[in-house]
Amino acid sequence: MRGTDHQENLERIDGWLKQGADDVAVMANVVALLRHWWPEWTWLGFYRAAHPGQDLTLGPFSGDTAPVVIPWGQGIIGSCAQERSVQIAGSVKHFSGYIPAIAETRCEAALPIIHGGHLRAVLDCQSPREDGLDLADIEWLGEIASRLS
Repeated sequence: MRGTDHQENLERIDGWLKQGADDVAVMANVVALLRHWWPEWTWLGFYRAAHPGQDLTLGPFSGDTAPVVIPWGQGIIGSCAQERSVQIAGSVKHFSGYIPAIAETRCEAALPIIHGGHLRAVLDCQSPREDGLDLADIEWLGEIASRLS
């Protein structure tokens, strides 16, 4: 059942993208979709990259207020941007340089969204449980990031 739900949600994302909506509108709907899937999560959203190597700017999100800017290379989100690779912290307290913005967060995953060789955004998901993501969750989030690339 879960795989079918994931596939239906990916098809919804494909539909939004085909409508030609701007990135922020699609990101907002993706956040709503993720919030529906994981209502207990502490934070779900995007940080956008206007220029390579520069600070990341808060995009559509759901959760408590968050830093408006994340410096390139800092924290889980900034490291994801700089390394252009998925960052997973099963326990944020063990991630060197973690930026503690949401007190209840115990686990975090950040996925890069890259288009034409340029980082466009980072999808960030935070759970209130240590090791709150399993491999299937990461694969699904990877599919979402891939679709948005």
